[in-house]
Amino acid sequence: MELIDVLQQIAQNSQRAMQPAELQIGTVVSEAPLEISVNAAMAPLKAEVLHLTESVVEKKIPALSHSHQTGGLSHSHTAKEGSTSTSLSGSYPSDARLTGIACIEHGVKLPAENGYIILNRRLQTGDKVLLLQVRHGQEFIVLSRLF
Repeated sequence: MELIDVLQQIAQNSQRAMQPAELQIGTVVSEAPLEISVNAAMAPLKAEVLHLTESVVEKKIPALSHSHQTGGLSHSHTAKEGSTSTSLSGSYPSDARLTGIACIEHGVKLPAENGYIILNRRLQTGDKVLLLQVRHGQEFIVLSRLF
């Protein structure tokens, strides 16, 4: 083997050892504190080395209570933070198509909790996640849930 071949092999081995970035699949084993397992032979990854992206962080909006009074022709919306005025007037029928509106994730209706509609739920035990391993394998970016 020539010197140039040996140097190339050393460089390739060094690059592999640095692990600049690699995709991993993990499973959430604890929600609070967050822990994700990527390998049964290895201890779960702790929250300190996990960086969450927007797609795995809970997002919610206040659920509005909606009322119509067709006799007095008023219209209002209320939420925990306040309510709108009843300044809308005119004639409008109630629309049955608006009942049962829900956020759906992978074919399952997301819950409404404590006056909020959950748009994107937080990570839960058992969720499969896609991870990007970075910084020499010492930190992980949680990219998304897997279905």
